[in-house]
Amino acid sequence: MSSVPRHKVAVCALFRNSAPYVDYFRAVMSAQTREHIDLVFSLVEGDSTDDTHARLQAWAAADRRVMLTKANVEPVADFADRVTKWAMLGNVAVEQALPTDCTHLLWCESDLTIPFDLLDQLLAEPSDIVAPAIFLGSLFYDTWGFRGLDGARFTNEAPYHHEFRHHARVPLSSVGSCVLFRRELFDQGVRFRGSYDDGLLVGVCRDSAALGFRTFMDTRLAIVHPTSLWKRQQYTLGMVDVQCFQPAHHDALVQAAQQVVSEVRITIGSVDMNGDHPVFTPVHDIMRTHLADTPFAVRLRLASERDKSYALILSDLPVPRAQS
Repeated sequence: MSSVPRHKVAVCALFRNSAPYVDYFRAVMSAQTREHIDLVFSLVEGDSTDDTHARLQAWAAADRRVMLTKANVEPVADFADRVTKWAMLGNVAVEQALPTDCTHLLWCESDLTIPFDLLDQLLAEPSDIVAPAIFLGSLFYDTWGFRGLDGARFTNEAPYHHEFRHHARVPLSSVGSCVLFRRELFDQGVRFRGSYDDGLLVGVCRDSAALGFRTFMDTRLAIVHPTSLWKRQQYTLGMVDVQCFQPAHHDALVQAAQQVVSEVRITIGSVDMNGDHPVFTPVHDIMRTHLADTPFAVRLRLASERDKSYALILSDLPVPRAQS
C-alpha cells in the first residue's frame, strides 16, 4: 500500500487593516493541517491603522510556525508605485518562506473565504501551479489574474472564458488571488515583478512557464471573496483636476469639473481603468453639456491608496501641429 506523500506548505499572505478577519484567516488556515500536510506561515503587515499588527503578533507569539514582518510602504504616489510596492511586499513574504524546508508556497489573499480542506484538495494531484476558481457572489472575481492560454482575461459573467470547463483541471496561462506553487520555481529565481499587466501573479505564472512549469485552475474547488470586504476595497472619487490645452476652453472645463464634483458618485474597483469605460458615462455627459462638440478626454489616476480614492482629469485636446 503506497503512502501519501508528505508536504510542507508555507502560507504567504499580506495584511493591511485586516483586524475584522485575522482571526478567521488564522483559524481556517490552521485547519489545513493533516497527517501529510505541515504548515508554516510567512506573513507581512504594513500601514494598518487598526490593531492588525497586534493581532498578528499575538498569533506569532502563540505559534512558532509563524514568521511575521512589518513593512510599511505608504505613501503610495500613483498606481504604478502601488504595483511596485505590492510586488516588493510579495517578495518579502516569499523570501521569508524559502529558508524553511517547505515543499510548496500558498499565496493567499488574506480576506478570502476558503474551505477547511483547501490544501488537501489542491495537493491531491501533483501540479506546478494550481488555483481554485474564485467568485464574488455569482460573478467570477479575479478577471485580472485568470487568463487563458490565449492570454485573454476571464470575464465576470459566465461563461467567463471560452477555455473554462466545469469540474476539471483547466490549463491556463495565469491565475490569481489564491495560488499553490511548487517551491522549485522560486528556487529557480522566479519572483513578483512590479508591472501591472504582465507582473505580480501573472508575471510569476508567465516566468514559470518559460522555465517549463505549468499552470492550472481546478474548477472542482471554489473559494469566495466576501462582498462586504470587496466593498471596502472600492475607490471613491476624491478630486477632479482640469488640464487645459486651449485657453478658450478653460471656463467650460472648470464648470464641468464643478458639476462632476457636485453630482458624480462613482465607485470603482481598480484605478487601472480607461476614462472611456462605461461607468464614467455620467462624466462624459457632463463634459458634452459644457464643451458641446469640442473633443475632450477623461482620465483617472490614484489620489490616495490609504483613503482608497481616485482623481479624474478632465481635459480638452491639444491643437494639432501643422504639418510642414
